Amino acid sequence: MDDLDRQILRIMRGNARISFQELGDKLGMSRVGAKKRVRKLEKEGIIRGYNTCIYGENEITMMIDIVTKPGKYEDVLKKVSWRTAFIRQIYGTTKENHIHMVAVSDSVSNLKYLTRIIRKKCGEDIEVIQCHAVKEIIKDVYGGIDKYGQKSVSDSEGSTGSA
Repeated sequence: MDDLDRQILRIMRGNARISFQELGDKLGMSRVGAKKRVRKLEKEGIIRGYNTCIYGENEITMMIDIVTKPGKYEDVLKKVSWRTAFIRQIYGTTKENHIHMVAVSDSVSNLKYLTRIIRKKCGEDIEVIQCHAVKEIIKDVYGGIDKYGQKSVSDSEGSTGSA
């Protein structure tokens, strides 16, 4: 990936729906050249998809952190991966045997049910499970939320990443 690819990603992070013509104009290249670069980034797996962020007024978001017993990480990961009805993201982190998940539902009872099922299916393989409901969204670059309204340097260049 070169500097031009990084510029494309910065611009598209701020507006994934930008036309190839607009992208090319910002980069000083043709529409076809911009399209070829974006397709190359998609083919290489750097751009893995495009999402629509929909605001759900009644949505409740919960962060779930699991620390597995040694040697049980993969087992727990397989068990929680199939419960995708409420789980939006699952992350492996740099902390040993740690899984971080984000779950969303319009019902607290659904999220409580999810944690009960995780405890039931994985209880003997888990050292720690912690769940925290999101009280307030301070900044969400995908959802257009920035409570404090401060733009980072990259925000002013078309990106919505933080400084």
